[in-house]
Amino acid sequence: MLSSDTPVLMAGEARVFPLPPDRTCASVARSALSIVMHEMGLPADLIDDGTLAVSELSTNALVHANGEAAELWVWVRTTPHPALVVSVFDADPRELVTPVCRDLLAESGKGLAIVAALAEDMGTHCSRSRLRPCPVSGKAVWFSLALPDAWLEPCETVTPLQAGCGLLIELCLRGLFAAHINEFDTSVLVTVEELCVEITSTHYTWCGADGELVHVPLPNTQEAIEAIIAHVDSP
Repeated sequence: MLSSDTPVLMAGEARVFPLPPDRTCASVARSALSIVMHEMGLPADLIDDGTLAVSELSTNALVHANGEAAELWVWVRTTPHPALVVSVFDADPRELVTPVCRDLLAESGKGLAIVAALAEDMGTHCSRSRLRPCPVSGKAVWFSLALPDAWLEPCETVTPLQAGCGLLIELCLRGLFAAHINEFDTSVLVTVEELCVEITSTHYTWCGADGELVHVPLPNTQEAIEAIIAHVDSP
């Protein structure tokens, strides 16, 4: 659990918690997220929404993936507006279909419908574990909660080279082959598998699977990491 002197979650950072593969999975997830949100000074009703939603996602991970390698990830996304992103990872690679409608009376998919009703947005993508010495592949199911604009903490200013080194380390820790950094006047290039990621003072940029350029604002490091892993691991 988090100590009382843990700093407020800032953009670019992530809190990561292991979730037990038993019936305590949901309560551990609720407790961990509640502590983070309380530390951020968020309103009680938003904390209630977040803890209920994460309870549903962690229960899904336990029921449908036996809770194998389950993890809780929490970070702040800054664009298009401040939001808290909450993800539950499990080692089952099958992606869940997110609900098209928010029907709380449906016989199946009720847990995801509850999440969809509470959250600003939600989704799922392939990913890799963060806590295991040898990362395992699976999926992350996430939801986001809008944060007040006034809440956003200032993020530490980093150079493209610092951001590139940090990205390379994070991707290597997730089991990707990220081995080269080329520095230019105003940007750096990081090679990840066969993907080239350009980092400037404002954005991470790479070519998506559809040939279109993907731009992720520099403070949103966790968003970039997850998008790159999903790009590399997608069939």
